[in-house]
Amino acid sequence: MEQPEDPLALEAQVCFALSASARAMVALYKPVLEPLGLTHPQYLVLLGLWEDAGAGRTTTVTGLAGRLYLDPGTLSPLLKRLEQQDLVERRRATTDARVVEVHLTQAGAALRQEALQVPRRVVESSGLSPDELQRVKSAADAVITAAHGSATVSA
Repeated sequence: MEQPEDPLALEAQVCFALSASARAMVALYKPVLEPLGLTHPQYLVLLGLWEDAGAGRTTTVTGLAGRLYLDPGTLSPLLKRLEQQDLVERRRATTDARVVEVHLTQAGAALRQEALQVPRRVVESSGLSPDELQRVKSAADAVITAAHGSATVSA
C-alpha cells in the first residue's frame, strides 16, 4: 500500500475509512429496517436476542451489552424503546435480583421472520458481492479483535 506524503492526510487514516464506511453501511440498512419499525441499533439488539433465544440461552443486559460492545447505560434506552414497541421485556433474574434479563415478547420473536429478508436486501443494495462483503467483515472482525485484545468475534 502506497503511503501518502502527509501522514495526517484524511484519506490516509484508517479511522476515517472505518468511520465513513460504517455510516455508509448503516445508511444502507435504514430503508430496509424502516418497514419493520426498527433503527439499526435496535436491529443489532434483536439479532443478539434472536440468536440467544434460538440457542436456548437467557440474555442479560450486561451480557448483551458486552456482545454489542456497548456500555449497559447506552443499551438501556434502546431496550426501553423496544419495550415500548412490545418487542422485548426486561425482568429481574429470579436467582439474583441484581441481574436484569431481557426476553423477547411474542411480537419480538415473530419479527424475526420478517427480518429474514434484511441481509439479502442489504447485500443487493450495497453493490458489492457476498464475497466482497465477507472480506470486509473479516477485515472489520480483525480490527475489533485487535482493539479488544483476545475478545472472540464470531463469523
